[in-house]
Amino acid sequence: MNAPLSSESMSTLSETMLITLWAKAVEYDRPDALIRDAVAADMLKQIDYDFSIFAKSKMSQPGCCGRAALFDEEIKRFLAEYPDAVVVQLGAGLDARFERLGKPAVTAWYDLDLSDVIEVRRHLLPESGNVYLSGSMFDEEWAKTVAAHGKPVLLVIEGVLMYFKLAEVQAFFAMIGRLLPRVSVIFDMVPTIAVGRAKHHDALGKMSKNRPEFEWSLKEPKEMEQWQSGLRVSRVLFLSDYCGHRYPWLFQMIYRTKWGRRVFDQRIIRVDLV
Repeated sequence: MNAPLSSESMSTLSETMLITLWAKAVEYDRPDALIRDAVAADMLKQIDYDFSIFAKSKMSQPGCCGRAALFDEEIKRFLAEYPDAVVVQLGAGLDARFERLGKPAVTAWYDLDLSDVIEVRRHLLPESGNVYLSGSMFDEEWAKTVAAHGKPVLLVIEGVLMYFKLAEVQAFFAMIGRLLPRVSVIFDMVPTIAVGRAKHHDALGKMSKNRPEFEWSLKEPKEMEQWQSGLRVSRVLFLSDYCGHRYPWLFQMIYRTKWGRRVFDQRIIRVDLV
């Protein structure tokens, strides 16, 4: 086993990924687990960090696990249709999705993140058939590498796009539409009420330094179809449908109403660019 990773080695960006790692790790032993990720549980033991600060995150803990499980199911759905696809997880953080899905025999699986995050990831979870790429999701080089395979492409963007401004998100979709001729994107969208309110988030609010802010959302995902020709929103899932039964009882009641879903629910979205 590698030497424990100290909290001092974590940048602000890599510190945020510890929330989702913690959520999946503590879920592992639950009898009613939404997702079982043995790799996450193992990685948590290798990090010298006070994870107890997240212990009261009663919404984010099941929410992170439910979101990951929904992403996994959507990826399986895509790969059943395109088994020879190229999968790229953008902003991969410490997510062990490739391992969790049984190392699918796709044409290629890439996990991309900034260089400091990839360094941490390699320390805790070395490549095992997938390929790590260091860089920004806004760079064109990774997209050109992916396009060279000449296969259908699935981009997986979990817990990332909400931290960028509208113009940046639009520029990203314009770039992939230009460089990747057959691409689908699975991503999540926070409710519009969360934009500008990260300090009230039950897990992000516990961060002691340089808390990232929620910058972007839409009331209606279909608005994205006006951004560029050929962009189609093909699926919209509501997170509370999967894990709302694990929320505190008051929020369970809220999310059962149409108003609560519309105002507060996080959505998992598939977009196809043709």
